Amino acid sequence: MYYLKLTLFVVVAMTWPISWRSAVWFSSTLQDARAADFVNAPDSPMPLYKPRKAHAPRARIGGQSRGAESGVPLLIALVPDHVAFTIKGDPSLCWYLSLPTTHAMTVTVVDSRGIRPILERTLPSPLHTGIHCTRPREYGIELKEQESYRWFVTLVVDPDEPSRDIVAGGTIERLPYSEACSLGMPCTWTSCDRDAIYRYSESGLWYDAIACLLELITHEEDKPSLERMLHHLLKQSGVYLPT
Repeated sequence: MYYLKLTLFVVVAMTWPISWRSAVWFSSTLQDARAADFVNAPDSPMPLYKPRKAHAPRARIGGQSRGAESGVPLLIALVPDHVAFTIKGDPSLCWYLSLPTTHAMTVTVVDSRGIRPILERTLPSPLHTGIHCTRPREYGIELKEQESYRWFVTLVVDPDEPSRDIVAGGTIERLPYSEACSLGMPCTWTSCDRDAIYRYSESGLWYDAIACLLELITHEEDKPSLERMLHHLLKQSGVYLPT
C-alpha cells in the first residue's frame, strides 16, 4: 500500500489462481467537493467516454445501495447503465466490493439467447475490498463478434435463501474488427498506453478503456493521474464508489 495526495489509497496486486484474476484494490476517502477538484486537476487531460448508442435501454444489474444487513458488502459493477462495447474476445469484467468477505461469489455470463449460462463459476474465497476483474478466457470462453451478453457476479449471503443474494453486472457486446475499422475506431491489436485509453473511451469501447486503465495503474509509476482518469470515467457513467 502506498499513500497519495487527497487521501486516495490504492494497493495493486496481481494473483493468478485457476480461472481468476484479481486486478486492483481501490478505496477512496474523498469527499464530493474535493473529488471534483481532484478530477479537474490540470496536470493531465481526462478521457471522454462517448456511448455508441444515445438512447440504449438500461442494462446495469444491481444498484448503488448497500445490503440491508450489517457486514454485507456493497457490490458495484464498473459498467454504464446501457449496453457497453468491446472489440476483444476476452475483455475484463470488473466490479467493486466494499468490504472483505468470505461468502461464496459466482460469476455468470449469459448470451443473447438466454437459455442457459455459457459461464457459471465460483470465484476463490476470501475476497478483498476493492476492484476485482475476471476474463472469460480464463474459463475457456471467448465472446463472439456481433453478440451481446449479460454478465453478473453474485455474492451468496445465505445458500438457503437466494433472495438475500447481492447481484451486480451489466451487458457487453463485441464489435467486429471490420466495423470498428470502418468507423475509425481502434480495430487492430492496440498496446495498452495512455493514448489507447483516450481512443477507446472516445470510440465508446468502455470495457477496453477500463481494462487498460487498470492495467496501467498496476504497472506505471505515475499512478495519481491514472487514478484520476479512472475516477473520471466511472463518474461519467454514473458509477460512484463509496467515499
